[in-house]
Amino acid sequence: MEVLRIAAVQDGLITRSQALAAGMSIGALRHAARPGGPWRRVVPGVYATFTGPLQDLHRLRTAELIIGPEGMITGSWACRWWGLRYGPDPGERVDVLLDHRHDRGKVGAVRVIRTSRLPAPRRCVDVGALEELRRSGPPLDLVLDGTVVSAGVVTLAPPACAVVDALVHARQPVYLRDARALMCEVVQRRRATVAELRAEVAAAPRRGGAMTRLAMKDIDAGCRSAPECELRDLVLMSSVLPEPRWNRVLPGHRGIVPDACWPRARLVVEVDSRSYHGFGDAPRRTEERRARYAALGWRMLPVSPARLRSEPQAVLREIEVAYLAGG
Repeated sequence: MEVLRIAAVQDGLITRSQALAAGMSIGALRHAARPGGPWRRVVPGVYATFTGPLQDLHRLRTAELIIGPEGMITGSWACRWWGLRYGPDPGERVDVLLDHRHDRGKVGAVRVIRTSRLPAPRRCVDVGALEELRRSGPPLDLVLDGTVVSAGVVTLAPPACAVVDALVHARQPVYLRDARALMCEVVQRRRATVAELRAEVAAAPRRGGAMTRLAMKDIDAGCRSAPECELRDLVLMSSVLPEPRWNRVLPGHRGIVPDACWPRARLVVEVDSRSYHGFGDAPRRTEERRARYAALGWRMLPVSPARLRSEPQAVLREIEVAYLAGG
């Protein structure tokens, strides 16, 4: 049956217009979606052809069906789908990016973000859903209205765009630490380049984009985690310390990339929460790193994120003393 074939490639979902166009009568549609029937309404105009629980994939697919092929999922839900951990909580609604010339009106299940610079969409696979479909055997691809629809695959904004949208259009206040964590993560995990992220930040609206611009300064400097950005805050407050080299190869030693180093003082600072855990082999690893740097003629200071936040001035004094001793 064509209706079920269409639903199969849309992860069990189908719109009212698709069902009618495939030959289903209004009476049959109402009968299928009756209380206790095999179908149920997800949102007005979109139906699930199964009775099991709805997953995150179905939430995103519903948004795609509402907005049509012109849009793409962005913001916090896209960040989650790209495997990023530090984005704002997605909430119930899905953010969808749409060209500013399209007017979809009010759509309750999604929030439309209009843009004059719509990026090329990316297709992202839900591996678990895809494997389940392969075992059950329904078709995986179908062309609907000139667009290829694939089961287990959703259309997302590129990671850099999704990250900036998540921060600029967050439903709750975004703090600098949150912006740093997410923006550093997308670069550190190589989902986006620094240049791609910089371009999205530059295009962000003034309202809501202040935190992204502040965090971008740290990323341009070379920081690759929120604690490293906090360490940079301390360094910039110092009248003793110049800006270090952030996440760059140790001079003369390929393959060694400290978090921060001052070549003139032969000083390295590494931000590592594991270094101060009192269990496992973390203390041994710290001593091994210290010994490695000492053998190369460098002094290494490990700093935990907890100390950066609870004892910032003490940490800064330690670094300044070590810098002056080696200068």
